[in-house]
Amino acid sequence: MTYSEKVKKASTILNAINGLSDDQSIGIVYKGETYKVKAYKSYDDKLSYSVWSGYNGMNVSKVGKTSMDLYSYDMMKQRTTYRMSLLDCSIVPELEPIKEV
Repeated sequence: MTYSEKVKKASTILNAINGLSDDQSIGIVYKGETYKVKAYKSYDDKLSYSVWSGYNGMNVSKVGKTSMDLYSYDMMKQRTTYRMSLLDCSIVPELEPIKEV
């Protein structure tokens, strides 16, 4: 698969994530597991994202054309990173943009 085909395939998920506004979330399925991508305003009033599975979550450092770069810190300040491919994601219809309460 060429890079342009990958970008086209990932565009549905990318557009859904970029379409979120403050305090909204969208459900995605990645490798058989369901996650929630939440949008929030960060300290500099810039829109940021996080990915959650139950009570566990990771912050999004970058949303690219075909992947999202995630990170978190444990209580010993050890950084963990992960690259989530948008090609392996699909939208959960019943969890499309939800306003958080």
